Amino acid sequence: MNSRTLLTSLLVFTFFINIVGQDYQTFTSEGFKVKCDCKLYVNSTYIQMAKKQNITNIKAAYVCAENEDNPEIGVINNININDESQSYRNLSQSEYSKFEKKFLSQYATNLMNAGINYKYITYQGVSAIEYTFDQQGIPTKSLIFLKNKKSYLLQVATRKNLTTKFSTIKSSFIII
Repeated sequence: MNSRTLLTSLLVFTFFINIVGQDYQTFTSEGFKVKCDCKLYVNSTYIQMAKKQNITNIKAAYVCAENEDNPEIGVINNININDESQSYRNLSQSEYSKFEKKFLSQYATNLMNAGINYKYITYQGVSAIEYTFDQQGIPTKSLIFLKNKKSYLLQVATRKNLTTKFSTIKSSFIII
């Protein structure tokens, strides 16, 4: 076995162990489960700030931090879910995709106006926007998509291994 094959096998095995070795955190009432290196808890700060801005459709907001005492390796994970069903209320089912496209387009416009680069991707069979930005000096990756009349935001902020940490959340997030 040559060294390149061995290295590739080792990397795949390590990634597999990292994903499989973690337990899912399941949030039945919110309808999702995810693997995360820290215990997610209700993000009451976000919920309070959103309510002050008259955002009333929050279904769930969770946050957790790893290595929070060390800013060089610390990680912050966020998962926010908003109930968008009111926006669908007067639409026929054939108009859902138009609404979802408009929702993401408006989100993309807001990102562009803020100078944030983004890309459209397909995630869990639907269109999504993935973007990277600095949040208070910390590199952050985010993903937003609509599914089952809800908007989902997955976000990871860290100075170390951002892509790997984000991939773990992204690949393990399951709507139940």
